[in-house]
Amino acid sequence: MSVLKLRRDMVVVEEGSARSSEKESDKPFPLRRIEAEPDDIIEAELVEPDTGEPEEQPTQHKSFFQHVSFWLKATGIVAVLGAYPAMVVASSDVGDRDLSTLVDRSQWVAPWAGGSAVLMQQHFEQLGWASDAQAWEPMARLTAKPAYQKAMAESLGSVIALANSQAIADGRPNLDLEAAARLVAADSSGVQLRAARDALVNYDRSMKRRDAEIASTPAQLAAQLGLVSGWARESQSAIVASASTIGGNPMDEDATRAVYAAKGRAVVAFVMLEALDWPQTPAAVAARAKAIESWKSVAQFHPLVVLNGDPDGSVFGNHPSSIGFLLTQAQAATDTLMATLPAAKAVAPAAEPVAAE
Repeated sequence: MSVLKLRRDMVVVEEGSARSSEKESDKPFPLRRIEAEPDDIIEAELVEPDTGEPEEQPTQHKSFFQHVSFWLKATGIVAVLGAYPAMVVASSDVGDRDLSTLVDRSQWVAPWAGGSAVLMQQHFEQLGWASDAQAWEPMARLTAKPAYQKAMAESLGSVIALANSQAIADGRPNLDLEAAARLVAADSSGVQLRAARDALVNYDRSMKRRDAEIASTPAQLAAQLGLVSGWARESQSAIVASASTIGGNPMDEDATRAVYAAKGRAVVAFVMLEALDWPQTPAAVAARAKAIESWKSVAQFHPLVVLNGDPDGSVFGNHPSSIGFLLTQAQAATDTLMATLPAAKAVAPAAEPVAAE
């Protein structure tokens, strides 16, 4: 007896059904188009895979008005940030660059009065008067300019007062000259300087109307030179006093005041020596030129920042000692000029008892 063994993957197919399936498979199946329903349509966007690289944004070009607005804002910010430093630099100017325009002999009968008037006008109109400045202005808070203008005004007041006293002694008093002598002092305001300037202009006009010839005597010249020499001694005393702080802060305020006060007196000395008439002897002419040049060097001494360091130091210098040397030369030149005057020897002994008292 035989046994039929079947596997699970074996299927018994009937012969009739196999034939019928072969016949049916020979015929192609009819195809019909299936229209998609509206509800079956899904809208979607194709997203590219992320490659890790930043996407390039489309560049947007600024319009003309946007560029203008940007630059206006940038300019405004720079102007605000740089306004106060610019004011500090402008307020530091004391007009010591060009001194040749102060004295014009062709325009004034009394050149010393004209030079004094021009010097005062230059400060209260162009450079500004420090004592009249507001508390927030750099001019009122600086050290150099107030010291310069205070010493300059004090020296101008001494010159005008001396000229007034000499005019009275000669029997030619002038009300305008007396008014100017009262107005100009170390603590004068800008309004007072303006009034003094107008008084000096009127004084010169009155001299021109009367066709007066102002000629100083040797004694008067010696008194004027003595005033100039006294300014040199006063400046040197302040310089020596500031030297006591050497070794401390190199940018010392006392040294700055001493240096600029010496410059303020020097510019008035330069105006006096340029304006006044002197004997035309060769010795006097040479000595006067030397004195003018010496005082001009002091007046135009212009350090960027006054340093009061060790004179032998390799980093910080000492400007007070430098201007002190120039003052020594100016005083020596002034004394040499005084020695060329005929009445210098006669005036000097008369002044000694007064000083001794």
